[in-house]
Amino acid sequence: MLNWFPLFSQTGSEVVDLCEIHHLKPTMIFTTNVDESKYKWNDNIRSIASSIYAASHNEIVDYFMTRVDPENTLITLHGYLRIIPPEMCEKFNIYNGHPAPIKDYPELKGKDPQIRIWQNKEKYPIIGSVVHKVIAGVDEGEIVGHHSISNVATSEDDLFRQLKFTSLMAWNRFFKERLSEKV
Repeated sequence: MLNWFPLFSQTGSEVVDLCEIHHLKPTMIFTTNVDESKYKWNDNIRSIASSIYAASHNEIVDYFMTRVDPENTLITLHGYLRIIPPEMCEKFNIYNGHPAPIKDYPELKGKDPQIRIWQNKEKYPIIGSVVHKVIAGVDEGEIVGHHSISNVATSEDDLFRQLKFTSLMAWNRFFKERLSEKV
């Protein structure tokens, strides 16, 4: 049995959506968002996770490095917004969702590509999201899932909605094609 550990720093809504779509149940959810009132999915989380660990990034890294066996472990990042230390990248299978088609536009690696896309809409006729292996370099790992669409966003909010859709599609591809064991 594969142990799946999703990590997030924002609302965690993508984790809930993926659990509902794929009928997945994480082993444990980790978040740096210690204020539960900010979770958009607070009512749903209890039904999908046996346990939630809300702590600082350093505490989360320490937890994995000292308490989690890397064998049969999958860690996924969903708006985690933290740099994973190289030693953790080497020890675990970690994948990140990134809201930009960085294969086509490598300049969109890093934080807040959505803002850069909106500010330069004419430069980015295609938008999308990728899932990539996490390595020491930020957004440098092998792309293992992606989904792109035409950029027809009419507002910044619309762009964010479209990128959320492409992210779910990229993760769907990842879970369908890459995982042979149910998590």
